[in-house]
Amino acid sequence: MEAAVAPAVTSAVAPVPLADSSRRWLLFVARRALRNALALRDAGALGLPVGNAERPDDPCLAMPARVFVSWYDGAEQVGSLGSLEPWLPLEQAVARYAVHAGLDPKLPAARASRWHRLVGEISILGAPQDLPVSGLTAIAEALVPGRDGVILMAGPRSARPGSGGHPAPGNLLPPLLPPLLPPLLPPLAAGMPVRQQAVSLPSAWRQSPRARDFVVALMRTAGLSPEHDGPRLRGRTFLAETFVEPVATVLPAPSRGTAELQLGV
Repeated sequence: MEAAVAPAVTSAVAPVPLADSSRRWLLFVARRALRNALALRDAGALGLPVGNAERPDDPCLAMPARVFVSWYDGAEQVGSLGSLEPWLPLEQAVARYAVHAGLDPKLPAARASRWHRLVGEISILGAPQDLPVSGLTAIAEALVPGRDGVILMAGPRSARPGSGGHPAPGNLLPPLLPPLLPPLLPPLAAGMPVRQQAVSLPSAWRQSPRARDFVVALMRTAGLSPEHDGPRLRGRTFLAETFVEPVATVLPAPSRGTAELQLGV
């Protein structure tokens, strides 16, 4: 029988919203970084258009941030990678994860032939907060569909509800099911027990809008059984600011021989 406490009120904090100019710049940074990485493999990729953007005078760009970058080719997710901890300055993190997400060896990599179909998405995360409930049913009831990003992990089989013991989330989480991300164990301190975990960005609610189905799908991504691991399930939630490139429009540039990719927010 699953243990539960009173209905949760999530205390997750939203990240500070970015100005439109900073959003446009970060989308440009992501695409430029991926183009330059592709060019290391194929010199011809240097001619791929990346658009134009002016770097704003925004101190947020230099502040450490939790961020994920995702690439899509139509409905297919090419990759999604990021950090749940603010290890890197925002601009540097976007460039780093844009490359890793686009060239993830576990998924079909971004290629020059699909460049004009690729759409970038950036999610800036707020600090994760523990849910004050445990168990599959209680966690599903505590979530707000369409809003909450979710981190799930299995607590010790002997743990009491509400006893805590959440491990620190991993810093790099490569994608498995778009945009569900499979478990990757964090750096473990001596004596820390190994526990499975999985993370889902808020955009995953588009694929699974019912809370219980959402949680079950994320559990399976982590290799957890709803039947056997459901009672000891623990969770954290986070809020995210997500912005995405529009469908790219390639226009001829009168003064140059290559096309320019027009990007916006």
